[in-house]
Amino acid sequence: MNTLQSKKVSVIVPNYNYAKFIKKRLKTILGQTYPIYELIILDDCSTDGSVEIIKQELEKIKAKFSNLRVIFVRNNKNSGKSMAQWKKGFELAKGDFVWIAEADDLSNRRFLEETMKGFDDPKVVLSYAESSIINEFGIMIAPNFRWSRDKEKTGHFKTGYKKDGKQEIEEIMAIRCTIPNVSGVVFRNDKKWLKYLDEALKFSQVGDWYFYTKVLENGKISYNRRSLNKFRVHRGSVTNKSKSGRQHYAEVVKMHEYFNKNFDIKTKIKIAMDNELMRVRARHGIIK
Repeated sequence: MNTLQSKKVSVIVPNYNYAKFIKKRLKTILGQTYPIYELIILDDCSTDGSVEIIKQELEKIKAKFSNLRVIFVRNNKNSGKSMAQWKKGFELAKGDFVWIAEADDLSNRRFLEETMKGFDDPKVVLSYAESSIINEFGIMIAPNFRWSRDKEKTGHFKTGYKKDGKQEIEEIMAIRCTIPNVSGVVFRNDKKWLKYLDEALKFSQVGDWYFYTKVLENGKISYNRRSLNKFRVHRGSVTNKSKSGRQHYAEVVKMHEYFNKNFDIKTKIKIAMDNELMRVRARHGIIK
């Protein structure tokens, strides 16, 4: 038996108007081959009836999993920021590890079992698995994200690995956010992360990228190349030519400035960063 079976995993489920998906999501969490310690559901003032569904499901869950610590928190006002819900989840989490399993995504039943193996190394602070992409109906659009995260075709994600977080940043994370979806990530629980989430709230577009970066400054990363997470993409969720597009570009620039100031960024990575900025401008129709 894996010695990590005794480790406590807190699962945070942020929900906002995902009534269509929440039941199946909870089923994939509770059906994991690796046991979970607590389930924390955070509703951000939903208006679609998902709260009623969650309450019904929690009655069944509490009856079936009597030893599971269950918390349900409802916001009286919509926060409008996923980072705020992440922070609330980390504040509440009592486990040694935290999995933020967003309510509209899905997961392979062995997601936790495989991802937790990364923490066999005590220096690992973030362990994540590859993600496939599904649409609103659960139909797969793409088997993985490797094509979009390694545009330079370096083969960075060809195999699974563990490496120093600083090295990961300097090799590829400085170019773009290479962790496609938080639902594919398990974090070592450290209250230090709360400060980083506070700082991430200053971003409206790339707060996740900033948060992952700050966590990785504290230890190692583990990557599992199996697509054990299913990231759901919704129609109309991508904005190309808009004010938010310009804001996204400005925040990417800010992140690049942070990397250049605080890390040893090699010339070839600087070139890749410049190319990435050109792609962002083109995607959002921004003319300098």
